[in-house]
Amino acid sequence: MNWQQVIFGLLEFFISIFISLVLIFLCYRLFLLITHKFDDERKLLGDNKAVGIVLGSVILGEALVVKQAIYPVIAVIQIFILGEERSPGNFLKMLGYGFGYILLTAILALISILFSFWLFNKITPRLDHYEEIKKNNIAVAIFVGFFVISIAILMSAGVAGLTKALIPFPALGSIPIR
Repeated sequence: MNWQQVIFGLLEFFISIFISLVLIFLCYRLFLLITHKFDDERKLLGDNKAVGIVLGSVILGEALVVKQAIYPVIAVIQIFILGEERSPGNFLKMLGYGFGYILLTAILALISILFSFWLFNKITPRLDHYEEIKKNNIAVAIFVGFFVISIAILMSAGVAGLTKALIPFPALGSIPIR
């Protein structure tokens, strides 16, 4: 058994839990603030199943995008731990990169969810989905929910590529081929 891999696996597990809980909660709260006219939580407490479906799809969509922050944070930590220059300055740099990836992903998750609602409004101009969901229209809620999840799945691939491209891998030498 390779203990270094076990330790990195546990570290990744705990970072995943932390990132998931913090980012999903923050994105959900920001979403509620931005869509305050919708009054989601009061409708949810009033047994509005349509609101529950939409909020559930928002959380799932956020999770699909937020999961893209985990690999870059783990990679930066591994680069620091396995690197030869472990100094307080490099440690702070590692924390800065990790926080930057988390912040970038949180912003992109929220943007993707808001973008999906905006796009849904544009492609269904005769349907006031806010009013229909307030009236507990389950069919509209399911349609909006799947639309949000679909956009999040598609945008998460782009977020993954962006965050992986920003990882500060150390420069590697080249091997000449003769």
